[in-house]
Amino acid sequence: MNPISIIVVFALSFGIAMGTDPLTLTLGSTAYVMTGTQVSIAAASIATLAITKSLLLLADAGAFRGKRDTNTISQVPDFAAFFDVIAKTDKDNCGKFLVCHTMAKPVQKLNTEEIAITKLFDNLQVIDPYSGYAEYQLAAYAGSFKHPELCMARYNTCRTPIQKLREIIKTQ
Repeated sequence: MNPISIIVVFALSFGIAMGTDPLTLTLGSTAYVMTGTQVSIAAASIATLAITKSLLLLADAGAFRGKRDTNTISQVPDFAAFFDVIAKTDKDNCGKFLVCHTMAKPVQKLNTEEIAITKLFDNLQVIDPYSGYAEYQLAAYAGSFKHPELCMARYNTCRTPIQKLREIIKTQ
């Protein structure tokens, strides 16, 4: 396993562990308890992936070493495969809602994690409809119209409020 894969896998597993608040749903007389991880796993994974990409770009630019080697070819890994996994776990569309709402937010009001998320979608010109990444690109595209109410209507299956999703992705 190459070092970049190890970093990404570690970061994703750390991000998945971030959401821990339980959510109780009551249907009739039966109560179902879902952990915060189950409710917001996609949102945390997207934020972790965004931060990982930012760190890899910084590392490639030489931010963590004395001098940059100009003979190396910079290469940021393709994160599209990770979105296939995230899309499978994003049953309630909270990850897509987070992406859409983040893209809809004015740039000057974005926090560090949200800026990293927007950088995951810096190219919305080519969308491969056969990938999990495409679902999130479409969410980013919808958010690019700068109407958060569009995000709320499109991803209304997410019952987690956007403020809660922002708390989950905020690093300490």
